[in-house]
Amino acid sequence: MDVFLKGTVVDLRVPNIENDIIQGDWHTWFNNDEVTKYLHQGVYPNTRENQMKYVTDALNRKDWIMLSIIDKKTEEMCGVVSLKDIDLINRVAEVSLVMGNKIYTPGAPFEAIAMMTEYGFQKLNLNRIQAGQIEGLWQWVNQLTLLGYKIEGLLRQPLIRYGKKHDAVRMAILSEDFYTILESRKGKYLTDNMMKLLKQRKDINLIKEFKVLIGKFYDENYN
Repeated sequence: MDVFLKGTVVDLRVPNIENDIIQGDWHTWFNNDEVTKYLHQGVYPNTRENQMKYVTDALNRKDWIMLSIIDKKTEEMCGVVSLKDIDLINRVAEVSLVMGNKIYTPGAPFEAIAMMTEYGFQKLNLNRIQAGQIEGLWQWVNQLTLLGYKIEGLLRQPLIRYGKKHDAVRMAILSEDFYTILESRKGKYLTDNMMKLLKQRKDINLIKEFKVLIGKFYDENYN
């Protein structure tokens, strides 16, 4: 199938309704507790018909670019990455990623986000790419900082699952951050060794540390 963005461990291509949904299991991801653990999806049952409509609507929109993540080793679709709410006047977009309930090559989600970020800045000429992350994904947040994403704000309890209230953070990267990294890495956003770069991820919970700072600012305790 046609590849839109070519990577080392994954390729990104336009979703194929026949292969990914009708003959595939894309719709089942959102019926899986592990996949939707920190997502707003998964509350209501998803069907193949609902998924077809959702993807078709997305592909017809001018402010939404959705791409299937294809693991180059297995040649299977293992996730989906999007730039949505694209505002070409203010040059802002939201990036999002969902990985399916499959075994995929280590580093696949990281490379997919990196490729979409690079595309957003270099092809769409965006100035800002932003994202939201639930606190349970703090290790993923730490990975995103390796790509230049920075925590900018705290959202208090936007998600409730099984009686537990979850905080979230807003993150963003600016074009100046991206091009500074690109220059420091000699033109390669992920460097020559992605797995070596991933080992530089901080071990401390950056979301927890950020919540402490916000708590001190308001003289409150955020657990």
